[in-house]
Amino acid sequence: MTSGTIESLPATRALREAATRTARLLAAVRQPGAAVPGLTWTAAETAAHMVAEFRDYAAFARGERDAGAARAPGGRETAAQRQAAANAAQLARFPERDLPRLADMVVPAAEDFLAAARERGTGERIGTSNGLSMTTPTMTAALLGELVVHGLDIARAAGVPWPISRPDALHVIAGVMAMVPDYLDRQRAAGLHVSYELRFRGGPRYRIAIDDGVAEITTPGPAADCWISADPTAFLLVGYGRSGQWGQLARGKLIAGGRKPWLGFAFGQLITGP
Repeated sequence: MTSGTIESLPATRALREAATRTARLLAAVRQPGAAVPGLTWTAAETAAHMVAEFRDYAAFARGERDAGAARAPGGRETAAQRQAAANAAQLARFPERDLPRLADMVVPAAEDFLAAARERGTGERIGTSNGLSMTTPTMTAALLGELVVHGLDIARAAGVPWPISRPDALHVIAGVMAMVPDYLDRQRAAGLHVSYELRFRGGPRYRIAIDDGVAEITTPGPAADCWISADPTAFLLVGYGRSGQWGQLARGKLIAGGRKPWLGFAFGQLITGP
């Protein structure tokens, strides 16, 4: 994810396309106060978070905001907890809730982030408000995830379809894999020594080795204790908490195998969520 320029990456084109699609969705929603299933936010609050996230990442990339100062206080231990606190502070800081205005902001916010990303090397690490440092390609993948997953949230609140394509899911997953070590639930993983191979249908494979609360992501190597064959979109929805794993298992979208296939059922519990 660090070769070439930010403009040369397929995820950048996907981000632009998703921003345009999201803007159309927001412009069509007629109930800004509709509750988003599974979240504590309304459709308008979810849209505001998406726009604000682009603005924050652009500011971090330009060095205009200090990532540590952007985090809400409280000494949260995990990246997921820090992210939740930062999200709450972000919505308090960005009060816009008018959906047509937010719709008009999405594409310019995405382009502003990409302009900021062009100023940084693709291998350079940048601090963000969840306590993680990311490269601009990882930030791009994460922001694509914001659009496609929160787009789904808003579409569900509005009762309209919102498909997530395999290519988009694979782009987001590439960013997620870069962050998995930081999102490992270290308490659950303490004393654990296991390895997984994630096989994404139509996409790459990753090896995750967990050793006493520390995770390492590599390309496939020695046989893993458990392999998981996953439809990328299904994996994304389960990983982001938008779908239960059992339904995806029943439909064959997720399949576990290897020496210890039962470890596949516990994989999601080891990751606190992006």
